[in-house]
Amino acid sequence: VGPPPPSPASLGERGVLGRANGPSWAPGSGGAMVRTDVDGVKCDYLSQKTWQCAHLTVSSDFCSGNLAHAEMEEGSVQLDMRTCADCQDTPQQTNYRTWFHYSVSGAKKDETIIMAISNLNPQAKMYNQGLKPVYRVGTKGKWERLNAEVTHSCGENKNFQSKF
Repeated sequence: VGPPPPSPASLGERGVLGRANGPSWAPGSGGAMVRTDVDGVKCDYLSQKTWQCAHLTVSSDFCSGNLAHAEMEEGSVQLDMRTCADCQDTPQQTNYRTWFHYSVSGAKKDETIIMAISNLNPQAKMYNQGLKPVYRVGTKGKWERLNAEVTHSCGENKNFQSKF
C-alpha cells in the first residue's frame, strides 16, 4: 500500500537501469562471459540472477547487478522487484540496501511498464531533492536521468519502496 502509481516510464525495446560495468573473463572459459573476482575465482552472488516475468526478461546477472527477486503478474503493467543487501549471504554482508542495477528485455516499443523496487533503505531525502534513477536503451545507449515521476513510500519495518 502506498501512493497511487506514478506516471509510467516507456523503455522501448530494452532498458537498463543503474551503472555500466563490463564483464570479467575467466581463464579457460572458452570466451564465455563468467563473473570472476580478482584471483579468477567464479563469483556466484544471490544478487545476480535472471527472471522471466510474463513476456519480459529481468536480469541482474552481470558485474554490479543487484536484485533479489523480480515478478510480474500476467496482464499487469507493474514489475515488482526486491533488492539484496550489499554482499548478501557472504561474510561481508551489510545492512545497506541503497542501490539497484538490472536490465529488462522483451518490452515492445513504447510499452508502459511501472517498476516498483522494494527492500531499500529509506532514501526519501534523495528523492525529495529531485534525484532519480538513470537508464539507457540498448547496450550502446546514452545514460539519462529518468524523466517520469518517481514516488516513494516507507512501509512496515522501514521497507522503503520506489516506483517509476
